[in-house]
Amino acid sequence: MTAKNIDLELLLARMSDREREIDPQLPVRSLNPGDAVVRRAGSGNTDHALAVSRETVLTASDPDAIWGPLVTSSLELRWDGDEAAAGTLLREWVADTAPRLGEDGDWETCLSVRVPSRDSGLVRPLLSQGFACVDVTGIRVGARGVAESEAEARLRAGGVTLRLATPADAPLLGVLDSELLAHDAQHGGLADRPGAAAILQVGIEVRIAIDPEWTWVIEQRGEAVGYLSIELNRERHLQACAQGGGVAFIQAMYLRPTVRGGGIGEAVVEFAHARIEAEGFDRILLGYASQNPRSGPFWCRMGYRPLWSGWQRRPGRPAGTTVTR
Repeated sequence: MTAKNIDLELLLARMSDREREIDPQLPVRSLNPGDAVVRRAGSGNTDHALAVSRETVLTASDPDAIWGPLVTSSLELRWDGDEAAAGTLLREWVADTAPRLGEDGDWETCLSVRVPSRDSGLVRPLLSQGFACVDVTGIRVGARGVAESEAEARLRAGGVTLRLATPADAPLLGVLDSELLAHDAQHGGLADRPGAAAILQVGIEVRIAIDPEWTWVIEQRGEAVGYLSIELNRERHLQACAQGGGVAFIQAMYLRPTVRGGGIGEAVVEFAHARIEAEGFDRILLGYASQNPRSGPFWCRMGYRPLWSGWQRRPGRPAGTTVTR
């Protein structure tokens, strides 16, 4: 390893230590350029902000196209707290990248950055470049909720039961998941595209095959009104937080609008918590649209707080703007 590489590793280690001081639940992060573009900003011979950027181009028929715009430039950012350096790096990235993404005002283009939610020093640099926070990964640590029997009693009082899903339920769950997608797409991060239900059904079939005991159909007096699905110890979720113990992920908790507001959602989540905690997990992750006025307050009430925040500048080049360094 060269002296330059050693210096880079030491710098990244210090940046990672800073993140862990801000939030102990963050993982130790490195920076793997691969074939990505490496960006630096600082003063003199000292780098205070480092990043790699990657571009993804999809067609509307690609299954992954439901998760966002078709053309995305993503920035993986590390910094040491120097706001000026972070601002310079972001400004140069926008100036270099936005003109190449597409036409002015093209909603299918965006610039994307995911940052630790508690790293508030990045808020002003991101806002100044036209970014908005569109999604949050929340975490619940060490909390202990009500007993599973108590949650089930609350549900029964409202005529609600949770029935373990089978492969035969996958088409129904695909429809329910597409309703959730359509609702969240209103808030900017996702895309409600033709054929979404069939795409989502495939993912549900995989989840049921891998974890057959962790997906339920929510029924009220025999009618399907929502569903709950949980993933355990998936690699992408383990990598999202600090090492030490397992991680559960609430992949979906959806209720149709006709049954919202009566406490059913809280009881379903309490049931999920009880099941997860009974398996020995004390960390639970989930994702939600930050612009959804119901999601943040609900999940905060259920014991979650933001761990990661996803910011987007969308369109990548807003109509009528001039991108300058």
